[in-house]
Amino acid sequence: MVRHIIMFKFIDVKDQDDCMQKANRLKAAFAPLRNIINVVESYEVAINEKSTDFSYDVAIISEYNTWNDLETYLNHPEHQKAISSCKDIKKEKAVLDYEF
Repeated sequence: MVRHIIMFKFIDVKDQDDCMQKANRLKAAFAPLRNIINVVESYEVAINEKSTDFSYDVAIISEYNTWNDLETYLNHPEHQKAISSCKDIKKEKAVLDYEF
């Protein structure tokens, strides 16, 4: 199995409401992919609930049977559409991919 974790930290956030609005937009764009892309074995979109100086705002944790399945997910048109729909949200990203 392969686990893919991507975390987003929003940049230029006005206040907590702005942060939550952006987090909910990301979740709305990406959460449906679990039921659309058939190579996804497990999928969770998590919004951070405890802020620290080094916290990220949203994480997507997903699992796939193979590295090829992960590539299929990453290149899938619906995944690309979700990315495009959130492109205007300024953010930093961190990614971790590993086999377990």
